[in-house]
Formats: sequence, C-alpha cells, structure tokens
Amino acid sequence: MFIRAPPQRFLRLKIFVFLSAICIFSLAGTYMFASYIDTASKNRNYLTLGFHHVYVVSERTHESRRREMARLMRFQGILFGFYPATSPRDIDNPGSYTHWVGEDQWTRPMANHTESPELLAHFRTHMNVINDVVRLRLPSALVLADDADLELDAKQQMHAVVEALPTTWEILFLARCGPPEASAPLPLLPSSHGRLLVASGAPACSFAYALTYQAAYRLRRVLNNMWPSPQKSFDHVLGDMIRPLYMEAYAIEPPLVAKAASADSAAAPPLYSLHNSTLLRLGHTI
Repeated sequence: MFIRAPPQRFLRLKIFVFLSAICIFSLAGTYMFASYIDTASKNRNYLTLGFHHVYVVSERTHESRRREMARLMRFQGILFGFYPATSPRDIDNPGSYTHWVGEDQWTRPMANHTESPELLAHFRTHMNVINDVVRLRLPSALVLADDADLELDAKQQMHAVVEALPTTWEILFLARCGPPEASAPLPLLPSSHGRLLVASGAPACSFAYALTYQAAYRLRRVLNNMWPSPQKSFDHVLGDMIRPLYMEAYAIEPPLVAKAASADSAAAPPLYSLHNSTLLRLGHTI
C-alpha cells in the first residue's frame, strides 16, 4: 500500500498559501518593530524634554551645583549629561587646562587679550557645546546652566511646546534675562498650559536654550571666525544673528526655566520666579 501524491493543483495551492503566510508574518513583524522603535524614540525624547540630548554645562569647581542639579533632574525624570564648562581660570592659565575626551584643540587667547576672562570663558563654553552638537550630528539639543530651576510640570509642558514648534525652528529660549518679548505671541500652545510661544527678536537667555543641528552648524562657522578675539559676548553674537531674522528663534512666555540662587553665585535677584519651582519642592532654601 502506498500514499498517492496529491494532484498538481493542490500542491501549487499549498505553496501559494505557505508563501503568502510568510509574507504576511514578515510585514506584520516589520510594522510591529517599526512601531516599537518609533514609540521608544518618542519616549526617549520625552525624557529629554523633546530634544535629542540635554547638556548641563558646569565648571569643575561647581560641585554643589552639580549635586543640586542632579537631584533636580532625577526628580523630574530627565535624562541629561554634565558638560565641562571653560572657566576664567582656564583662560588665564592655559598651561594647566586639561582637555576632556572628544574636545577639539582650540587656539588660546593672547596673553595680553583685552576681553575679560569671564566673557572669553562663557564664549568658549558655548562654542564647545555647539561643536559637540555638530560633531555628534544631533538633530536637536537643549543647553542648561548648572544653576537652572524648572517648573514642576516642565516635561509635560515641553511636550506641548515641541509639538507646537514650526518645523523650521532653529533656536528656542526656555528662559530670559530681560523683559518679556515685545513681539505678538503665536497662539500655538493650548490655553490650558497658560503659556505662549513667541517669535523671538533677541536672545532671551543663554543659560536655557535649545537649538537644531542646522542652527549649530551655522553658529559654529560664525563663532570660529571670531575666536580667539571675540569683540562681543556669546549672547550678543546670538542676538545679532536673530534680529535680522537670519535665524528662526522662539521663546516661551512665561519662561519654563529660571536661574536659581545658590551659595556660590553672586547673581543679581531674578527678574521673575517660577509658578511651581522644582527646587522649592525639593526643599531648596538658599
């Protein structure tokens, strides 16, 4: 007794069904994997306030600030990385300066430079951060000072801000060091958040700003041409590029970030205060 082979047409049908099943499972797997990657990317950006990386610039001697900032960011659930800031001492004592891993070798200012060490250190710090954004080809990045304070719901509000930003944006200010922007607000944010996105005509504050890769690339060229003898501060250079609409900049009003008073800071009293300060919630009393 033997088993008779199936007719040819049934064999072809089985092959067709088998191949169709493989194609369907492959397409479904690809879709599920792509959806997972997309969701993971969105979740990661949510943990970095909607950007691809968060830099917190800090001088080597600012240990207390770094401890406070790490506590704040941990409480907020924000992924970030400390970035070594150039200090006035680094400018005045170039022989003792130690380059961090990945830092470009940069020309030292002349010993008889007329610019203040503070101006040069601040200028060089932001040059280094911007160079790093370009080197890593980050689509976007947020730059914070190590004495920044955030609104308690900054993560949720920034999600709405990033969603509302035009695709052509280049600079976004989360804080300001002067009066509110005078330009007409753009009704881009939900009114429930109580904040507006405003077209910026001047740098609001360089201790809390975000920028795109395109902005970093363009800024790097301008800053490199000015170093090692910039005649203006980094903030003024940024303003010169924004005012003639050379760069598309926006600001958040009221700001989501404020400068915190600290024991090792001689800063003037802030121009505004946050509605719900994260540092105050953590018991910051200075």
